[in-house]
Amino acid sequence: MGISCVENAFRAFGGVTATIVPDNLKAAVIQPDWFDPQINPKLRAFCAHYGTAVLPTKPGIPRHKGKVEAGVKYVQNNALRGRRFASLAAQNTFLQDWERAIADRRIHGTIRQQFGAFFAQTKRAHLRPLPASLFSSFEEAPRKLHSDGFVAFARAYYSVPPEYVGCQVWGRR
Repeated sequence: MGISCVENAFRAFGGVTATIVPDNLKAAVIQPDWFDPQINPKLRAFCAHYGTAVLPTKPGIPRHKGKVEAGVKYVQNNALRGRRFASLAAQNTFLQDWERAIADRRIHGTIRQQFGAFFAQTKRAHLRPLPASLFSSFEEAPRKLHSDGFVAFARAYYSVPPEYVGCQVWGRR
C-alpha cells in the first residue's frame, strides 16, 4: 500500500475517510494479528497526520477485501485491457478521464445507481477535512545497533547512546 496513493485518493475525493482498511502487507502491517496488529510506524504517522484510523483486514480472510478487489478487476478488465501507455502520467490522465466519462456514470451492481452521483449525494459529506499540508514522507527501516554504538542506514553511520547497544531501533531519513 503506497502512502502516496492513499494521500492522492484523499485529495481526489476532497476529504479524508474515518478509517482506511489495508491488506496485511509489510508497508501497512508489520505483524498481522486478529486483535492487536502491529501497524507500520510510517502508516501510523500518516494516519495521525490525516486524522484517520487504520483497521487492517483480518489475516487469512480474503473476503474482507472482496469489494475492493472487484473494483481493481473492473478497472483492469475495462479501462486497461489491451492498452499501453508511454508513461505513468499518461496512464493516470487516461484513468481520470475514463473514471469521469465511464466508471462514475455506470449503474453500480450493488447500489443500483450511478456511482459518481451516489458518492456526491451520500458519501462526500462524511469525509473529514484535508489537513493544510501533505504528509512529510521519509524512508524508515528497522536496524540493529552495533557494539560500537553506531547504526548503519542508507550507507551512512549514526551514533546512538550506548544503552541501546544490541537493541533493534528504527532508522528514519
